[in-house]
Amino acid sequence: MLTWPNWETRCGFAALVGAPNAGKSTLLNQLVGAKVSIVSRKAQTTRALVRGIAICGDAQIVLVDTPGIFAPKRRLDRAMVASALSGATDADVIALLIDARKGIDEEVESMLPRLAQAHAPKLLVLNKIDLVPRDSLLALTEQLNAKPNSTTLS
Repeated sequence: MLTWPNWETRCGFAALVGAPNAGKSTLLNQLVGAKVSIVSRKAQTTRALVRGIAICGDAQIVLVDTPGIFAPKRRLDRAMVASALSGATDADVIALLIDARKGIDEEVESMLPRLAQAHAPKLLVLNKIDLVPRDSLLALTEQLNAKPNSTTLS
């Protein structure tokens, strides 16, 4: 359960970004407590920004599920990646989801410089951690923070 300081009502936007099939839509559905975003094994299921609202006391977080960020080859692919990056640019905080099984692959490498341009604070979310040895998670986090374009993920 999230706990919040004794603030007045607050609302903010959090963009969920990552490679295709990193688990962004699944996380959105879990945090919202309802199925608001389609989940499938097929890559690029989410083609436009999907918003869901998580409420905790007097606080609301508008979670923005974005299409996966990857190296686009076609015009539709470029539009989806542009949509994902615009969702990240407009957010108050960016949650970068990384599939812990895949680690730092080509898609993650190409994503970091793009996200470094966004001014919002960035959070690292390691997903699918139940499928990898626990001792590899800290090493993965350290590798990501050591990347020159990571702008230090917290």
